[in-house]
Amino acid sequence: MTNSLNSAWMRHLESVRWFGGKGAGAHLERRIPLPAYTPRDVAPSVRSEVAELAYPDGHTEYYHLLVAHYPEGSTPPGTVLGTDEVAGETVQVVDATTDPDALATFVAATEPAFADNGVRVWSGEQSNTTLVLGSTDLYKLFRRIEPGPNLDAEVLVALGGGSVPELRGRLLGAWPEGQSTDLGMVIERVAEATDGWELATAACVAGEDFTERARSLGAALRDVHMRLALSFGTDERPGDDVADVMVARLDAAVQAAPDLAPYAEGLRDAFEVLRGRTLTVQRVHGDFHLGQTLYSPRGWTIIDFEGEPAKTAAERREPDSVWRDVAGMVRSFDYVRSAHPDPSGAAATAWADEAREAFLTGYCGATSGDDVLGGYVIDKAVYEVVYERRNRPDWVDIPLRAIRAATPGASPHQTLTEKE
Repeated sequence: MTNSLNSAWMRHLESVRWFGGKGAGAHLERRIPLPAYTPRDVAPSVRSEVAELAYPDGHTEYYHLLVAHYPEGSTPPGTVLGTDEVAGETVQVVDATTDPDALATFVAATEPAFADNGVRVWSGEQSNTTLVLGSTDLYKLFRRIEPGPNLDAEVLVALGGGSVPELRGRLLGAWPEGQSTDLGMVIERVAEATDGWELATAACVAGEDFTERARSLGAALRDVHMRLALSFGTDERPGDDVADVMVARLDAAVQAAPDLAPYAEGLRDAFEVLRGRTLTVQRVHGDFHLGQTLYSPRGWTIIDFEGEPAKTAAERREPDSVWRDVAGMVRSFDYVRSAHPDPSGAAATAWADEAREAFLTGYCGATSGDDVLGGYVIDKAVYEVVYERRNRPDWVDIPLRAIRAATPGASPHQTLTEKE
C-alpha cells in the first residue's frame, strides 16, 4: 500500500506547479508523517508529511505535503491519491489543498484567530501554496523544505513590515532528525494590491508609460537591500570565485538544456568582467522578478524571499551581490515583452528598454548599473533556460532570445553540427 501511495504522490507532484523536480527522474523514497493537527476521529483529519525524494544524481530533496484523511468508503471532495493505514485503520488520502473542507479544518486548527476569515487557494503561479484568508491575510505553505528557519520567514521577522509584508504567524514542524523547520506562515494581505507582473504586462500591451513605477520599484529594492545589510551584515567575496561558480553553473546547464551549447563559449566570456574584483555581498532576495512584487496605494511591496527554487537552502542563504536581484528584474522586464502581440517589435522593445533604464535609475542613479551587472544578467538567463525547459517549455525561447542577443557571433546550426 505504501509503495502504491508513494507512486501516486509522485505522479501528482509531477503535475503541480510548485514541484521543482519535474522531469529530473525523482523517486519518492518515503513519507514521514508529522503529528496530526486534528483528532483522528474527525473527517477530514489533517496532517503534514515530509516527502523525501531521491534523484538519479544522488541528491535528495524534501517537500511538505498537506494531507487530509477520510474514512474508507466515503467520497472526499478533493484529489484522492489512494489509501493508507493510520492507527490500524484504512483511510483515503487526499491532497488537502484541493479540498475546501480540509483547508478550513487546517486553518481552524493551526491559526484559530483566522478561522472565520474564509479560505481559498490563490490561483497564481508559485513555488509554494498560498491560502487566501479573507481580505486581510495570507497563509503561505512552504513546499520545498529543509531543517532550520525558512528564508522568507527569517527576512520578514528581521525587516518587520514597510516595503515587505508584516509577518503574523509561523507554522513550525519537527524535522525527522529532531530539528525544526518552518512549514508555513501567515502574513498580511496588502490592501488593494495588484500583482507586479500583471500590472507591467498590461502596461506593455497597452503601450502605457511605466517608467515612474519602474523607477520607484528600483528605489524600493534599494531600501530593502539597505535594511537587509543592516539586519544580516555584509562581507566580501573575490570576483574570481563568483565567476568560477557561474561558469560551473553554465556547464551544468548545458548538460540539462542542450539549447545552450552553441552559445556556451560566448557566455563564458561574459563572466570575465567579474575577475580581478572584490564584491561586497550580503543577504539578498535571490529570485527577484515582477511576480515577486505587489503595487498598491502605499507603493511597492516586495515578497517571497526564499531565493531560486532550484538551489538548496544553504545556497540560497549564502550572501551574494545585490546585482543578483537587479539582474533578476532586468530579465523580468524582458519577459514582459512576451505578453505583447509583437514581442520583438519596436514598441515592445522600447517599452522594456525604458522600464529597465528607469528601474536602474531608481536603484542606483544610472541607466546602466555597475559593470558586473551584465555577468549577473547572463547567469540569470542561463538559469531561466533550464527552468523553462523543465517547467514551461513554451516559454524557453524568451531567455534564449537574450542568450542569442548576448552572443551574436554564435551559429547554432554550425556549432551543433560540429559537436555531433
